[in-house]
Formats: sequence, C-alpha cells, structure tokens
Amino acid sequence: MREKWTKIAVLIVIFGYMIFSVYAFTYRSNVQVCRAVSVEIQDSATLRFISKRDVARLLERENVNPVGSTMKDVKLDKLEAILKKQPRIKSAECFKTPGGQVGIVIMQREPVLRVMNGGHGYYIDSDGFVMPVSNEFTAYVPIASGYISENMAKNELYDFAMFLRKHEFWNAQVEQIYVDSHNEIELVPRVGDQVILLGSLDNYEYKLEKLLSVYKNGFSRTGWNKYRKINLKFDNQVVCTKR
Repeated sequence: MREKWTKIAVLIVIFGYMIFSVYAFTYRSNVQVCRAVSVEIQDSATLRFISKRDVARLLERENVNPVGSTMKDVKLDKLEAILKKQPRIKSAECFKTPGGQVGIVIMQREPVLRVMNGGHGYYIDSDGFVMPVSNEFTAYVPIASGYISENMAKNELYDFAMFLRKHEFWNAQVEQIYVDSHNEIELVPRVGDQVILLGSLDNYEYKLEKLLSVYKNGFSRTGWNKYRKINLKFDNQVVCTKR
C-alpha cells in the first residue's frame, strides 16, 4: 500500500512540475524581449535578388522590426504578409525561438525569362509572375524583346520559356527571343551564327523537334555556320538559307 501511495505522490509532483513549467515558460515568453532577427535566404547560392541587409532595411522601412519588442507583441503573420508583398520574394516563414529571436526563412522568385521592351525591363518567374530586374544580380535566362505585351509575356512566352527550361538542349541553346509586329518568333542561338525563324508559337515543340533532328543529322556534318537563316514555318520542312 505504501508503494502505491508513493507512486501516486511522484505522479502528482511530476504533473505539478509540468503545469508550473508551462506557466513559467508562458510568462517568461510574454515578458521576454526580442533581441535579434535571424534571416536565412535558402536559395542564396544560386539567386541573389535579395539579401539579409535588404530584409533588415525592409523591416525598418515598414516599421515592423521586432527587436526591442516583447515576444508576445511580435505578430508573425504581419511580418510574413509584408515580406510576401515584395515582388522578389516567393515565400517567407517567420517563427519565434526560446532564446528571444525571430527567425525568418525566405525563398526568392526564380526567373525563367527576361523581357526587354523599350526602356521597361522585367523578369517572368517560374510561376508566371512579373518581377523587377536588379542592379545587383542578373539571372542567366533567355532574353525576349520586340512587340511584347505583358499579357503575352505572362502566358505564351512563359509557356515557351518553361519548355526551354525543361529541355536540356534548348535550355542551353536559345539565348534570345524576338517577337515581330505579327507575333512571329525569331530565335538567336548561343551556338551558331544564324537566325531561327520559328513563326507563330503554335506547335513549337514539333518545330523544334524537327530542327533538333537537323542539328543531329545534318549540321554535325556540314557545320553550324554554313547557313544564315533556318526557317521552321513550313510543315514537315526545315528550310535553310545559305550565306
């Protein structure tokens, strides 16, 4: 019987300690002052559109820097909402640490196409969103120019850029995309000194598949620079114009 009561007493002590610990932790958390902000930009090895310093300046500019505030007054959802409004930020997660810090984890938007339309330039990212160019960093993506509306950039050209990105050969080969006044496409390759006349973006996968066959079976023997134009507009044909 004594052993039974001993076990009950131990359980009561443990339960009481747990309640006290939760209360003490909650109280300490409520009165604890935020002493620092820790920023992690997860994709900073490949993209440098935003830096830790940029995040710090943004928090100051928006008057939401949590340093010096009690942890209970730090509104994580407000911080995340402000960060996600920035056109170069894809996602932002904020959290509190027991040590009195606010952690911020950021993922940047990843461009797939750069549009240069007169004096107005911008990127289209992997989700089809428009993001501004940066004076600090330039993404290595195809450049599109000519008669391009933002709607075209976010739709037809976005789809085409995503195709290029997923295709190992064309991702390495296509450097520039020009759209003429009739919405017909000319491609400038990285390798070779010719212009590729794609025509409309209809059936572009089929057209480029035809050209890839020519690259593999024809140009490997005759060389890349024998022709100045390659026309893919015609069904079942690749028309090459010699220099």
